[in-house]
Amino acid sequence: MKRLLAAMVLGWAGSLLSAEPVLRLPQFPLPDLVRNDYGEAKRIGFLSFLRELRDGGVAGLEDVDFVDENYAVLNSSSLATLAAWLEATCTGIGIDLRHARAGRYDGQMYARLLEVATSLAMERKHGKPLAMPIGVMICRRRQAWGDLPGDGERDAYMLIATERGLLVYDPPTRQLSELSQFPNNADVFKIQF
Repeated sequence: MKRLLAAMVLGWAGSLLSAEPVLRLPQFPLPDLVRNDYGEAKRIGFLSFLRELRDGGVAGLEDVDFVDENYAVLNSSSLATLAAWLEATCTGIGIDLRHARAGRYDGQMYARLLEVATSLAMERKHGKPLAMPIGVMICRRRQAWGDLPGDGERDAYMLIATERGLLVYDPPTRQLSELSQFPNNADVFKIQF
């Protein structure tokens, strides 16, 4: 996390000191939002999140942090573009996201980067902030999930609210799962939105 933030700050500071910007990030793709019958962005609130977590197999969760009261719901068709932007951004600052797990991996950092970028893009388009439903889910990997071993280690994944329900995404391995199908859903101990 410190490496990513330092690269961003140094790139930003360098662009202030020179005529040419040092850091060039890909333009952020505006994600599609799910719309209600009135054409407004569909929103999900705290109680709906809790119900979806329970329905997704998360039980006994005591540590849930929500910064906002309501969150827009992303159209799942936008996820591939958002994932590609995240990978391109990391490449632009010298991080190979596909190999991030080879060292110390902090999944929270990547979730926060995508959430902030998505929120800023929506604010640019609509002229007002709109809380994005990209959060962090921290659990124990008691069971294997694709390329990730069931070694009991603590791990962090993105948790994204879509019209398909809550989806779990791991950027380095590109694995995506409905929360109810995620093998470690019973071992979640913290969620932050």
